[in-house]
Amino acid sequence: MSKFKQFHYHLNTRKLPKGSKDLTFILMADMHNHVYGPGNRLLLEAVEAQKPDAVLISGDMLIAHSEESFCPALELVGKLREKKLPVFYGNGNHEYRMRLRPEVYGTMYQEYTKGLRDCGVILLENQSIPFEKNGLSMRIYGFELDWKYYEKRNHAPFGPEELTRVFGNPDPESYHILLAHNPVYFDDYAAWGADLTVSGHLHGGIIRIPGIGGVISPQARLFPKYDAGHFQKDGRDLVVSRGLGTHTINIRIFNPAELSVIHLHPEE
Repeated sequence: MSKFKQFHYHLNTRKLPKGSKDLTFILMADMHNHVYGPGNRLLLEAVEAQKPDAVLISGDMLIAHSEESFCPALELVGKLREKKLPVFYGNGNHEYRMRLRPEVYGTMYQEYTKGLRDCGVILLENQSIPFEKNGLSMRIYGFELDWKYYEKRNHAPFGPEELTRVFGNPDPESYHILLAHNPVYFDDYAAWGADLTVSGHLHGGIIRIPGIGGVISPQARLFPKYDAGHFQKDGRDLVVSRGLGTHTINIRIFNPAELSVIHLHPEE
């Protein structure tokens, strides 16, 4: 896989003052150590051309394997920071697994996250931080879904109270961006108060059938509802990246790797 495609998503919000300049966010997910050209030059040039206000990472930039290096992911985010771009990073199941099982991965997670913080990446491990641009008061959250929700035979209940337990209740006057790797629970993210949720994890359903969508999820669920693209629920938005890389099942059919560009406009 040597190419990726840019997907542009146009969202509106009444919370961005009328007459304000639009905001542009780059979303990256599921890179799994993939590299586009020497030093990821092709990807970095595409990001820079969009002149984004921030980069949102919703996890799985590396591969959780004791024999894998995290250097490609760390080098990429370091170069994004060299361009003075704010980078907000929420963990995916691969990062979470490394943190959860030090008996398998040793100090990999600590070394990787130290590298992220040393270059100025804002890593959000069930944390949030304010961000303001173009008159829009925002709060950005990084949500780590408990491991049980990633298991193939998971039937554990989930609800908006899970986010309330971690973050409390969101201020209705602010614009809330939730980095949540797994999009399956979007209805609950929206009910909690996330104005925009950005996700990945499903790799676009691996194989896509034109007019129908993705075929299978990593949890072996057929035809996942929130497979890729832009979805809405009660006036709240979800953008799901098809991912920039692959692992384990290294195929993509009618399903290009994705660099997501999110354009946020004042509501007419």
